[in-house]
Amino acid sequence: METKLARIAQLSSENPDMVFTSIGHLINKEMLRGCHAKMGGEKAVGIDGITKEEYSRKLEENLGNLVERLKSKSYKPKPDRKVEIPKDNGKTRPLSIYCYEDKLVQEALKEILEAVFEPHFYDEMMGLRPGRSCHMAIRKLNGMLEKNWTNYVLDADIQSFFNHLNHEWIIRFVESKIKDPNIIRLIRKMLKAGIMEDFQYIPTEEGSGQGAVCSPVIANLYMHYVLIWWFNEQIRPRMKGYCGLVVYADDFVACFQYKREAESFYGHLKKRMEHFGLSLEEEKSRLIEFGRYAQENQ
Repeated sequence: METKLARIAQLSSENPDMVFTSIGHLINKEMLRGCHAKMGGEKAVGIDGITKEEYSRKLEENLGNLVERLKSKSYKPKPDRKVEIPKDNGKTRPLSIYCYEDKLVQEALKEILEAVFEPHFYDEMMGLRPGRSCHMAIRKLNGMLEKNWTNYVLDADIQSFFNHLNHEWIIRFVESKIKDPNIIRLIRKMLKAGIMEDFQYIPTEEGSGQGAVCSPVIANLYMHYVLIWWFNEQIRPRMKGYCGLVVYADDFVACFQYKREAESFYGHLKKRMEHFGLSLEEEKSRLIEFGRYAQENQ
């Protein structure tokens, strides 16, 4: 299976315009067995209460049953269990806990999405990717600040990013390179599975739960098209001075040589975010002067 995914990644890399129309069959018993082996056994359980250990007791039977439901299109993911995790600032962030079987399907989707889209992600995207880390993001930002003509820095944060990902835009982004109806159907089912909170079912009309195995790659796909592709292909060519970008999950920093270009980007950024159902966290987003003359110019 690793060989097949590597081949898809190679094809995607060598053929930038290629659209995959038949890769759903890769989610078979072999692939799901590999996903099972990767799953941690100490994770919190979903609403069905089934652990990895329990699922393992009849693994071949369970996987066979799952594959049959996937083939017959009768597979239906269960709602996730929503919990609130305390943050350092006294607030909480929502975390989605999924049923074990749904995690297996999500892991399979993640591996396919990564194989297709990873070759096309830009170097500016540092978070939630294989072989990338927050330390690499910091090093890249240091290089932007110390080795380039950076005089203005936009430090931006997107408001409740994972909660406001528009489902139709997600599908459109996926379909830019994957038009296999089986993959699209699974992604839709996952996004629309709903939430169980205080013993009540709540439908999910937007967002991709933090805690979902494939949420990181979906989030990166969203940021790729909404911000990073736009910055590299449409914003940067119009700039007269230096500009740079580094992105980690839903946080990003943009650097500029000229104030007028930084302010212009900031204004256009707000409109673009709104177009894709997002908004900046105004209290956490700010444009600041940076460099040797910044203090005396204040």
